[in-house]
Amino acid sequence: MKNSIYKILLIGVFTFFFTGCNEYLEEELHSSFGNGNFPTESNVETLLNHTHGEIGKFIMLANWMFWATEFPTPSAQYRYRQNHERSNLSGWNWGTTRTDPAYFDLMEWMWDAIRPANEIIAKVPDIEMEDTKRQAEIIGEAKFIRAMCYFYAVRLWGGMPIIDIPQGLSDDLFPKRATIAETYDFIVKDLKDAAEVLPTRSEYIARGIPLGHITKGAAKGTLATAYITMAGEALGDDSHLAEAKTLLEEIINSGEYALVGVGTPDPYEVLWDWQNDNNEEFLYTIQKEGGAQNYRGIFGYFTPQHATSGIWTSGDGDKFAKGVGLDGIPPEFVEWYASHDSGPRFKWTIISEYVLQEDITGFNAGDTLRYNASPEAQGHIGKYRAKGAPLTDNFGNPGNFPVLRYADILLLHSEVSNELDAPDYTGVNATRERAGLPPLSGLSKDEFRDAVFLERDLELTYEQKMLFDMRRRGLEYTKSKLIGFYNPTQNNYPRSFDIQDIEPHRMLYPYPPRELQSNPNLEQNPGYQ
Repeated sequence: MKNSIYKILLIGVFTFFFTGCNEYLEEELHSSFGNGNFPTESNVETLLNHTHGEIGKFIMLANWMFWATEFPTPSAQYRYRQNHERSNLSGWNWGTTRTDPAYFDLMEWMWDAIRPANEIIAKVPDIEMEDTKRQAEIIGEAKFIRAMCYFYAVRLWGGMPIIDIPQGLSDDLFPKRATIAETYDFIVKDLKDAAEVLPTRSEYIARGIPLGHITKGAAKGTLATAYITMAGEALGDDSHLAEAKTLLEEIINSGEYALVGVGTPDPYEVLWDWQNDNNEEFLYTIQKEGGAQNYRGIFGYFTPQHATSGIWTSGDGDKFAKGVGLDGIPPEFVEWYASHDSGPRFKWTIISEYVLQEDITGFNAGDTLRYNASPEAQGHIGKYRAKGAPLTDNFGNPGNFPVLRYADILLLHSEVSNELDAPDYTGVNATRERAGLPPLSGLSKDEFRDAVFLERDLELTYEQKMLFDMRRRGLEYTKSKLIGFYNPTQNNYPRSFDIQDIEPHRMLYPYPPRELQSNPNLEQNPGYQ
């Protein structure tokens, strides 16, 4: 919190390191934003650009949100089969003195995105702009970004301090934490305001504005997701489910979005094509260019440290990209996934076989390695591979990162329709059809709910969804998800804990110590010291 209060917004000297996207928002910086001359019509797009970059940093820079949202699930393991302190995250065994930035710097980065959003929301209404429609849209985009930050935060840490104005020394520098309900109220209001003024995807295209801006569909979809999350265990407020269903149907019926790749030989290669990653399946993505969006380093950690083919290639025919082989996919998860779906979706999402391209100890060049052949041949993430891209390693990539896509919208619609006692199989069966799986029918309410969540696990793996799905369904569901993915006797497996001993307070992370130290009015989450 201290950093969020006392940092000065020196945007006059920032470069496009964080926002150098050649797909959207290419604005020159015309003047400093300080000394009372910000904002102006000439520089407001630049601040919005900066704000997009900051939320990109919060959600994806340096892999840290990925670590915080994937390692507590069965899908991934830090330092595969080794004992390491970060594996405690997977064991829900957090202390509150941890200084590892992989977890606690996330909140500081969140404030870095909220701060310029607040500047836009507070000051842009007072400037004179010739394009008043665009003026309203800029404010709407800032409100969406602020809401998205708080939506991530409330699911990670619980109730948050509500900071909704640019802070000066005369303001309250030590706000208390709002309740979870109050935090959601704030999120909902911002998203409603954004949805009211933002254009559709097709309107952006018609106006010649490149994709990457926030659309009406993104705002509605995130609002529906928030409503459905509010109905979960943390809040238990199901009064907005009918409104969520209406919002989802407005997106589905808009004709703006579609499942990509249906009917093609490899639909997931089409969907995740790095050269078409603002396609009509994606409602909101972190854009590809700039250091803040260099999320692909995640997959460098999950890729073998030896040159291979069948995973990532440099695209020049004779060089092969490689990573560090630090992290991996537990074999139990590979087997679990394949037991439910071993078709094209599995083969694109998880790489379970690859070929070595150089001699290494214990293996020969040309050897085909499978995930269960040895610790060197663990499963690897394949979902975001940039096939044919001119890569030199796995730590940079020309692809966007998905935050909300149409498959998620369809699955949420099936889920909420079931909760409202009118199960609609259309969405869940559409995603299954693309995956080559048979349609569902004739399920009870409980069976349908479990089937939709299973489909979410398969379709949305490695998209920061599974942890939040586990948390909104509660502690007992979380325990059920973890059973069978932890074997404390195999290869010194670090997840050696009794799943039944997971305590309820572990459904939220502890509030970062640095925030508590800088603001005496903040309180730690219950259960943590």
